[in-house]
Amino acid sequence: MLIAVPLTDREFSQRIREVAEKGADIVELRVDQFQNTEVGFVEDCVRKAKEEGLKVILTVRSPEEGGREVANRRDIFDKVAPLCDFADIELSSREMIIPVRNAVAKNGGKLIVSFHNFELTPPNWILREVLREGHRYGGIPKLAVKANSYEDVSRLLCVGAQEKYEKILIAMGDIGRVSRIAGYAFGSVITYASLGESLAPGQLPLEDVVKLRELFYK
Repeated sequence: MLIAVPLTDREFSQRIREVAEKGADIVELRVDQFQNTEVGFVEDCVRKAKEEGLKVILTVRSPEEGGREVANRRDIFDKVAPLCDFADIELSSREMIIPVRNAVAKNGGKLIVSFHNFELTPPNWILREVLREGHRYGGIPKLAVKANSYEDVSRLLCVGAQEKYEKILIAMGDIGRVSRIAGYAFGSVITYASLGESLAPGQLPLEDVVKLRELFYK
């Protein structure tokens, strides 16, 4: 199980060192939350993360799925994704999936095709089809859906476990917090933890996730 920590550009140099020191594997650059979205600045953030020994996920989340409008979004993906280990693009941004996949693959990086529902966990057939569509694009499908019951959590994890390829399974919200550790047992390859303020509902603190990974998956 790889642990990723989403960061904005606030106090980036200090926080990236803290992420590495506390045991994370990956930093997710949430460029949609950056104050400075110039390509050169984002490239510098990637370099700083790499210098700390961290892998990098490049994310410029669309407003429709919890992000913010970034005028140069396409340019960031085209120029920065080749420097990264992963690039995350929403399934709903279909016109950008292939270009982002091609950009991140230039140096061996992987595509993450994400789907978010902040209100509920859709029916099983929708979960299954979203996973399969992301996989058909040649990416790692990522399902992040709101859990309103423990049944929602179990449905997400069990549907995900039936799909035998890399995927990321997240049940958001307080009820879904267990998925951020248990997901690995169901085939989820990356979990997301917080450093201070959480950027998604239900994220656990990085220190706790590192300890729980050691406890359960050593």
